[in-house]
Amino acid sequence: MVALAAPPYVLADTLCCLGLGFFLAVCYDLARFVFGGSRPVCFVLDVAAAFAAAVLACSFAASRSYSGVVRWYMAAGLALGLAGYFFVLAPGCAAVQRLVKWTIARPFVLVWLLAVRPLVRLCVRAARAAGSKLSASAKKRRKKQLKNKGRVLYNSDNPPGLPRG
Repeated sequence: MVALAAPPYVLADTLCCLGLGFFLAVCYDLARFVFGGSRPVCFVLDVAAAFAAAVLACSFAASRSYSGVVRWYMAAGLALGLAGYFFVLAPGCAAVQRLVKWTIARPFVLVWLLAVRPLVRLCVRAARAAGSKLSASAKKRRKKQLKNKGRVLYNSDNPPGLPRG
């Protein structure tokens, strides 16, 4: 069994794990910003965050902790770091993320509004005008199926001079 650590060492380990939990929460939030918030992405990021928390706690305990093993106060420090970020800083970071997304998207929106959409409308108008012009000329070129009513006579399909029969 591992010996009990002195309270100043326990506090130092807890504060270090608090910082690791805070760092993990920032990385998770940044990954959600970069990869989006769809359900499959969130699931993968949640699994990766849980794995990273376990790896961080074990590696901290093995390398820097005074006790040398993972203890409950280290897990509590990680959890407090995560909760501290998500309840205190995440709303402000979400506002900054929205501002960054707006700033990144604004040039594309302006190009769409000022260049692409008017060009598309112009092309659609030109295509409609060309289509109506073509349909009008096609109407003029159509071959009439019936003869004029004034010239339609009984047995008029035979040209004059040819025998009937």
